[in-house]
Amino acid sequence: MQGCANDFGKLIGKVAVLRMAYGCPDAVPALSEWKRLGAMTTKGLDYSMNTINSEADDSKGLVENLVNNMDITISGEGEARKRDKSTEIGAWRMGKYIFDEVQAGRQPTIWVRFDFAGEDAGTYIVGYFNTTAWSGEFGSNDIATFTGEWKVYDADTVVFEVADSIEATGVEVTPATASLVVGSTQQLSGAVQPVDATNKSITWTTSAPSIATVSSTGLITAVSAGTATITATSAEGDFTDTCAVNVTAAP
Repeated sequence: MQGCANDFGKLIGKVAVLRMAYGCPDAVPALSEWKRLGAMTTKGLDYSMNTINSEADDSKGLVENLVNNMDITISGEGEARKRDKSTEIGAWRMGKYIFDEVQAGRQPTIWVRFDFAGEDAGTYIVGYFNTTAWSGEFGSNDIATFTGEWKVYDADTVVFEVADSIEATGVEVTPATASLVVGSTQQLSGAVQPVDATNKSITWTTSAPSIATVSSTGLITAVSAGTATITATSAEGDFTDTCAVNVTAAP
């Protein structure tokens, strides 16, 4: 329906982040050294598993396969800006880095980190990768784009971390009471407990919209004299906490 908010809480494609850092394989870069590649439109992960098969002990006509290794590939496509942002590696800096490394007789290797559910979600794959493909498209009537591909260079550096979901156990509203005059506003704060809960979404409601309304962010607006209860409800678990509001007429 028109005007409805998009919910990216379950579908993670929008928040998948591809970041990179310069360095050698003997030390994982500090988090402050990682930068996004640029204006990415797609990101991809391919295990490219190699298999062997045998029919020697097959009795039902089905070939049995065994995975003996994986050629992990991380890839991405993006839009090339006129100039790279200082906070990103960018398409042009990446292209120059690859060129300089190959011209110097070195492998164009770089640390690659693919966060699947956002930079702070804790689910990611990281490792020292070799740049195996890099290209650009510059159509006269189209947006300039770039495409890159990175394959594992040092297998000992590759780590896949998966963060477990932390369930909500409650919600807390501050302040617990509020006194306003008609026409004034006050911002409430709502916090899902524990502080590291995975889903921190909250819904705000009022018991008396004719006396006090509340926005989707917890902003109270006093409408008329009386009392109202503002309730915060967690998206996970339906935990609630309230703020008692007393509205008086303007002097």
